Amino acid sequence: MALKTTSLGASFQKASGRLFSRLPLSANQITVCALFLAFIGFYFAYAQQPLISLLFFILSGATDAIDGAVARARKEVSARGAYIDGMIDRLVEFLFACSFFFYALPPFLLPVGAWIICFLFFGSCMTSFATAYADHRKVADAKKLARQPGIFPRAERLILLFIALALVPFCPTCTSFLLFAGAVLATITFKQRFIYFAD
Repeated sequence: MALKTTSLGASFQKASGRLFSRLPLSANQITVCALFLAFIGFYFAYAQQPLISLLFFILSGATDAIDGAVARARKEVSARGAYIDGMIDRLVEFLFACSFFFYALPPFLLPVGAWIICFLFFGSCMTSFATAYADHRKVADAKKLARQPGIFPRAERLILLFIALALVPFCPTCTSFLLFAGAVLATITFKQRFIYFAD
């Protein structure tokens, strides 16, 4: 989960980069650790332990925030590293969203599984695909890609999933509503990008 570029975010990234660059792991290895932690979170979801699952998904997100900072601190930033990071980001988000299938959540307009699938398809899959395909087909230059709209990008999707998972033991209906809201926002974001690049 990358921090947005602000002075506070940049300062945090520099500090964390200096701190964690002392680890005997490359930035790419730290990225893989984020996936490993997500698998543990997924396992605890399967074991019906939502709060322990949440802890590991939070650790996974924190690890993902660190890898880029470490790469910059060590001057190891590369296209290959960015590619690995992006691919693992999608795998982590897939595991996180699918972990909700293990809980007996009440339906909200439709069965919750429908909202999870919609969230994954339009959020994690099609929103990213719209950008990648626009770049692949050369319908957008770097400036247009940088200006792409989106009310519900990955960082916001993960925050919603963190909150939804935290509410599973206390208010399952709230979790169902949040997954519904996430699916709607993800669909709107895909529509924004599709229209933007098709114009």
